Amino acid sequence: MILLMFEALNSWRRMRRAAHEVLTKKSIQNYHSIQMKEATILVSSLLTPSASLQHDGHYKRLATSTIMSIVYDYPTILSEHDHVVEGIEKFNDRISRAVTMGAYFVDIFPWMKHVPERSWLSFLLIADTNGQTNVDSQNGSEKV
Repeated sequence: MILLMFEALNSWRRMRRAAHEVLTKKSIQNYHSIQMKEATILVSSLLTPSASLQHDGHYKRLATSTIMSIVYDYPTILSEHDHVVEGIEKFNDRISRAVTMGAYFVDIFPWMKHVPERSWLSFLLIADTNGQTNVDSQNGSEKV
């Protein structure tokens, strides 16, 4: 237990050190041009009349584009309907559904925590394309 906490503390220290090197006052000045360009795109998109009155897509585009430009040197995202923005939104939706209480049967039926995973996975039968039945084990190597 102490070893796990020590490893987590070391990991946290490494991440903090890396973030500190990149986010100092001197290095932040390197990102000023990116932030200015993103702010200009945001203001112009907010001033352009659109069919929907919801502006949250513009802010999501701003955050996504700024982070992607700074961290991954990705080109500026010009639309909130970009495939990268939509992919990130889908991922965030899946994560938020997964962490919701009651999303899994084990949350509803606590006794399921004690059922070993392999006890029922190793007996799943999957029909092959030739009509033969294969036993699908967890590692996928056993075939009957």
